[in-house]
Amino acid sequence: MPNESPRAKDQKTSISPMLSVRNGAKAVEFYKAAFGAGELFRIEDERGAVVARLSVGESEFWVADESPEHKNFSPESLGAEFRGGATVRMVMVVADPDAVFARAVKAGATVVWPVEDKEYGWRVGRVVDPFGHHWEIGKPLADG
Repeated sequence: MPNESPRAKDQKTSISPMLSVRNGAKAVEFYKAAFGAGELFRIEDERGAVVARLSVGESEFWVADESPEHKNFSPESLGAEFRGGATVRMVMVVADPDAVFARAVKAGATVVWPVEDKEYGWRVGRVVDPFGHHWEIGKPLADG
């Protein structure tokens, strides 16, 4: 692009989801407990609304209190029930999906389907977190 600054050209591209929730502070604590997330950045307003950047391993995602005035809604506000699904699923690839899955359930996630070997070559399970976001936790199986 002709108008790019030298700094913009040197930046690597990344995409990080931002999860809208009803209680950002509580969500941050859940993701720490469930996935061992680290908190990289956090701002909080006078009402306690949070925007936080979290990391799990080398992956990052954001969590923010919903703001309907900016068209950011949580699954709870949209009426998404855990059995009804969601518009986005988080896919977490880990070395030990059984352990991570169990940790998430212990922290308060609800099982949608348990971790199992799938015919398409993955060991994977699915949970919904207390804020309505769906997480598939798994890994590809080794060939034969």
